[in-house]
Amino acid sequence: MLKYNEFLNTVKSEISERLGENHEIHIQSFPKNNGIVYDGLVIFQPKQNISPTIYLNPYYHWYLDGVPMEDIYESIISTYHERNPQKNFDTTEFTDYEKAKQNIIAKLINYEKNKELLERVPHVKYLDLAVVFQCLVNKAEDGFATILIHNHHLDFWNVNAQQLYRAALVNTENLLSFECENLETLLQEHMQDIPSNLPLSECPVYILTNHVKLNGATTILYDGLLKRISDTLKQDLMILPSSLHEVLLIPVDEPDKINMFTQIVKEVNETQLSDDEILSDHAYYFSRKMKQLLMPENEVVWNVG
Repeated sequence: MLKYNEFLNTVKSEISERLGENHEIHIQSFPKNNGIVYDGLVIFQPKQNISPTIYLNPYYHWYLDGVPMEDIYESIISTYHERNPQKNFDTTEFTDYEKAKQNIIAKLINYEKNKELLERVPHVKYLDLAVVFQCLVNKAEDGFATILIHNHHLDFWNVNAQQLYRAALVNTENLLSFECENLETLLQEHMQDIPSNLPLSECPVYILTNHVKLNGATTILYDGLLKRISDTLKQDLMILPSSLHEVLLIPVDEPDKINMFTQIVKEVNETQLSDDEILSDHAYYFSRKMKQLLMPENEVVWNVG
């Protein structure tokens, strides 16, 4: 059984041999959400100024679960060919702010769990969360590649966090359109038989995310979106941050059950999510009348317009 570092070196050596001498391969550590660090296989080709990174941590779990190394190598190489850019990245799309600002998008993360990261990146506090900023450099139907914006980028752009925030709110909604679907409908589409004792009709649940289903919890920032959904349903909304990638919306008449829904969020975080996917450990409440997002016990209120 290979130890983790032995696994990394074995994979690097084997992938390097299979791809050939015209590829330069490194293993690099990447800080991720909530203080988690992933090890990525970075594959460079001559004359390319952008390259895919393939995180190896999940593959080590495959290995521990008994997946043959040959299958792991094939999966990594297949992923590399799928993600490898077909053309170089025009660096002026990032260095020139007038070009870059059209592709700046927002991402919601947990404030307390990312304090170390937030010292290095511009951000705007949102309730007990933080809005950070990315520059979208490559977008496909099933995902996108981004550059996380750091404080030093603001210096050569000569802009501030509030300017990024205004641009990102508009861009994120335009580039990553929202999807809001009824959970019961989704289950009917993907399951032949829904258990008869599943009380979905008594407590309808809606999944709110973006169309690529990555960092989709950021859709709660979209201009007036929560208000439009609550007006359509004619009820307030309990909002369960089920991960970074989506939130669950449950129509309610009053916020008195927020603690019960918070327990659901905590249980999902503990049993269903990896640490880097967790957004928050409690539910939120959207008041249709007040047009505001509230935390438990009304500790903080955020006007969402």
